[in-house]
Amino acid sequence: MGNSLRCCLACVLPCGALDLIRIVHLNGYVEEISHSVTAGEILEANPNHVLSKPSSQGVVRRILILSPETELKRGSIYFLIPTSSIPEKKKKSKTSGVKKPSKKSTKNHTESTDRYLMEIVTEKKSSSRRDRRAGRATVWRPHLESITED
Repeated sequence: MGNSLRCCLACVLPCGALDLIRIVHLNGYVEEISHSVTAGEILEANPNHVLSKPSSQGVVRRILILSPETELKRGSIYFLIPTSSIPEKKKKSKTSGVKKPSKKSTKNHTESTDRYLMEIVTEKKSSSRRDRRAGRATVWRPHLESITED
């Protein structure tokens, strides 16, 4: 389920502009950055948060926390997660680099991440003046008509 949800999120986000760095905030806000930036710069603007890459499509799912020195790649999606939602064990490992978490903590991380992603995909988009001023940083929602069966 987790992999399909991540694929769904990738489909929901606007496609095209592969020269953008996308950062998904906890409230569903998608920040699009067109210039090169490091994880430290994003973390400086968002204290008490960590940046995470989406887990791979493989069998083992894990959350990868980026170090502040990491340069963010264009065309990639990153998740901004509050530090309070990261277990103590993972918080310690983020300072010493990316380490492989235990199976128990991996399960807890993936469950919380899947819930977070599900909320983003299912929540209604609320538009406000601030969102309109933000430019291209919005969550795309399809407008589909119902198909009736006879």
